[in-house]
Amino acid sequence: MSAEYDIIIVGSGIVGAATALALARETSLKIAVIEAKLPRYNLDTTQYDHRVSAISLASKAILQNLNCWESIKAKRLSAYTQMHVWDAKGSGEIHFDSQSLGESVLGYIVEDSVIRNSLHEQFEFYPTINFLCPVALVSMEEKTNHIELMTQDQKILTTKLLIGADGAESWVRANAKIDLKNEDYAHTAIVASVTTTLPHQSTAWQRFLPTGPLAFLPFHDPYHCSIVWSAEHAYAKDLLALDDVSFCKRVGDEFAHKLGEIAGISLRHSFPLRMRHVKQYVHSRLALIGDAAHTVHPLAGQGVNLGLLDAAALAEVIVDAVKKNRDFSSLMTLRRYERWRKGDVVAMLTLVSGLKRLFGSEHESVKKARTLGLAFVNDFPVVKNLLVSYALGKRGDLPQLVGLK
Repeated sequence: MSAEYDIIIVGSGIVGAATALALARETSLKIAVIEAKLPRYNLDTTQYDHRVSAISLASKAILQNLNCWESIKAKRLSAYTQMHVWDAKGSGEIHFDSQSLGESVLGYIVEDSVIRNSLHEQFEFYPTINFLCPVALVSMEEKTNHIELMTQDQKILTTKLLIGADGAESWVRANAKIDLKNEDYAHTAIVASVTTTLPHQSTAWQRFLPTGPLAFLPFHDPYHCSIVWSAEHAYAKDLLALDDVSFCKRVGDEFAHKLGEIAGISLRHSFPLRMRHVKQYVHSRLALIGDAAHTVHPLAGQGVNLGLLDAAALAEVIVDAVKKNRDFSSLMTLRRYERWRKGDVVAMLTLVSGLKRLFGSEHESVKKARTLGLAFVNDFPVVKNLLVSYALGKRGDLPQLVGLK
């Protein structure tokens, strides 16, 4: 038994689903989206998901243009209008607010499941998208004019172009034997939702501790936040061993009680942090996007935003080739996507790694430099606004799907 497609996207997460919709709205290509696990579509109104993303204004524009934003708003999101960052070992701090940029908000905190589910809802409006789930892939083989995939139940799927959107441990990347730079950040991320005794003020907070950054990301409820605590492995292990009461006290103490006491906490989740960056984003008839191509430390909150820009850029390259009757799966076509996105990703990876090293240093000279640097940026609106505009996604050569120039 076999089936033929123009494009197969492996991975139905935020980046993979956005790519499928971006292609379907502009072409008549036959697309399959393959997912190994059944998604969970019922939103739990009693608690927040542990995986959340800070959605930039550029990413919001992409989701709006894919007709998903209203559905996301109807489910659950939280706009944040301010951002406050400070150094635990110095007096340096920096504060951003949306009004100084002429924006109503700086961004949005949204649960990953809310975004994914809203994207999946749009599949039904495009008959050219075939969502195959659950499907487990066992092998792939490049033929002369297509790539052949074999499923666990012995079904053969063929495609002119294979897109790997299957995350940090990408099956597509591994089977394509694409090399990558792989560096341990030496941090474990601990994530949970917490209840605080003081309101979060629609502010994203981050304190740089010697052991790693601790962030509080505001939910819609003014007394609920998602925390992301990136700590050195040994310290993270000790933190995870604490009972809830002791952990909440530790969080409050390390956060200098900016939001009062930590009155409650959800189940904690943890995962090791690594920097990954593929040496090639593309092969003939194959492209990697999102976490399959690159992963970055969460201290800047840019992982999903980078992936959505990948999705928009790759879709634009393919659509342009289709409109010009060119081979959309050729290496020449796909390299345009690689050239487009690689520089932006390298810049972000370099920036984040630099920030991690800068704020992780205990040298007195470095601590003084941090304090002076944060004060300089905070006191010069032009510099500060340029920095935050970059984080909002207003940088470089943006895909048409963004609509921000």
